[in-house]
Amino acid sequence: MDPNVLERLLASIMAQRLIVVCGAGLSMGKPSSAPSAKEVAQTCFDKYVASTGVALAAPVRDDLEKLADYFFDQGTLQSIFIASLVPWHRFVRRPNAGHAAIADFLWIRAAAAALSSNYDNMIERHAWDCYADLVPSLDGSSATARAAIHSPLLKFHGCQVCDPDSTVWTKHQLADIVIAKRIDSSRIWMEANLQHKDLLVIGFWSDWAYLNEILGKALSGIAPASITVIDPSDSAALEAKAPNLWALAHAPGVAFNHVKEYAEVALDELHRAFSKAYLRKLLNSGKASVEAERGGVGCDPDWFVPPNLGAAELYGLRRDSEGAPSTKPAKLRDPVPGNLLGMFHLLLISAGATANAGGYQLAGQQIRVINGANTDLSTLQEAFSDEPPAVFNADVVVGVGAMNLPYPPSVVRAGTPGRVIRGAAVGQWLDFDSARKQLKV
Repeated sequence: MDPNVLERLLASIMAQRLIVVCGAGLSMGKPSSAPSAKEVAQTCFDKYVASTGVALAAPVRDDLEKLADYFFDQGTLQSIFIASLVPWHRFVRRPNAGHAAIADFLWIRAAAAALSSNYDNMIERHAWDCYADLVPSLDGSSATARAAIHSPLLKFHGCQVCDPDSTVWTKHQLADIVIAKRIDSSRIWMEANLQHKDLLVIGFWSDWAYLNEILGKALSGIAPASITVIDPSDSAALEAKAPNLWALAHAPGVAFNHVKEYAEVALDELHRAFSKAYLRKLLNSGKASVEAERGGVGCDPDWFVPPNLGAAELYGLRRDSEGAPSTKPAKLRDPVPGNLLGMFHLLLISAGATANAGGYQLAGQQIRVINGANTDLSTLQEAFSDEPPAVFNADVVVGVGAMNLPYPPSVVRAGTPGRVIRGAAVGQWLDFDSARKQLKV
């Protein structure tokens, strides 16, 4: 991604202005590999013809909306097409890096909202895998209610899990009272909440043409400050597939950028950049304390460069900085205020420690650094005792900010490595001062 575009997206996140708009292209990337509209149409067509012997017109086989129109005219769109022909199992897939980024951004409110035309629940599934109770909304009222817990995920075309019978497959359904009310409620919510925001449009210029048209009309009442489109197609193809969205993107006063990249690749890059910015802020929080301890000698600028790790690994480091075990989600857009945690990271780095996915390697030891503020060390260790086996088994775990109270051994269940029922927060657990002495930092 162009560095200038990446910078603007990160600035939009910082200002809480980013709105993600995602379509079918998001879920077509590996390992999700959700089917295209053409593939769905062909599957439904072939199954119906084989089962009934009815000779449907050949052109309908490749056009999902025309095929849905046929069943709508027959009065069997819900009872036959949606209930029996749509290959819903093809949408039950593993989330990809794009789903992971959106799920994280919604839970921690890095994005103000996400609008999705996808029926699948891969964004939600990734959130659930991270122990985040992310729940989609199907209309504006539910989006408003859910905003108290996390940034809304508004699935205005329906959801295969929440209400599959009311998923939108053809424009004729817009006359249905339930669907019309839901989409109108979504439109009103968009007009109230998306004004002058920055839209990140991902994977929407797919072959699901009628969904593009519905979204374009729904967004016509807002005045975005900017629109960034992520799609590998050229400009002519984008305009032809979604003229309403294209017109909105080129309206007067709208800053427009087109990133020619696949959805999951670009979103993974943005996700990693966000996590690195988070860790950079964490490191900078300890700068003044380290320099004061060094008698005013400045820190090496290289100490503030976050490790070049994958999105999942950087997410794990953010979670440790919040003091949350891997059985809980990261929930903060910015590091916890305070300088002690950032200071300890800088002390390790200045001593020659090498950053990795589990924390640091120093003098042959794996060191994990966890935020232990406002707790005691034994309680912190207990909170991490049920973590599944980690890739990095730390030799030393530092609970920065935790108090090492003299509890008797019987109070805290230490667990035993390898037990089926209960694991153990392995490694030697130290507070800030003890870790400095033992590690000589």
